Amino acid sequence: MHYKYVSGFATLVCLLIGLTASQDQPAEEEQYRRSAMPNLMSVEYEIHGNVQGVFFRAYTEEQASRLGLVGWVRNTRRGTVEGVVQGQRELVQQMKHWLEFTGSPMSWIERATFRNEKDISKLDFDRFKISY
Repeated sequence: MHYKYVSGFATLVCLLIGLTASQDQPAEEEQYRRSAMPNLMSVEYEIHGNVQGVFFRAYTEEQASRLGLVGWVRNTRRGTVEGVVQGQRELVQQMKHWLEFTGSPMSWIERATFRNEKDISKLDFDRFKISY
């Protein structure tokens, strides 16, 4: 009977150690993910048309997050939406297509411009967010 309590205590200690280690693990995994992803790229974009007041930024944030991309999006005083998107090349290309041809359901995209498209060795952002 004494062994049962010792065994239960040992299990509890191992469980607590495992929980403590796993709390540190996501930060370490995130740091690894941000620094070791192959084929990373970054691109700046500006979307012209009826893209303000139609939830374009919210849909952009949702789509980028769904694809696992990072960066930001914001309205401009010119009536456009601009931002930066970073991530794996294939996924960034999908996002570019979405920005140019899909957008939010109520938006009307006249044109999309992309600039400073470049390969990067690590991500500059932790997540994708709406900037104000």
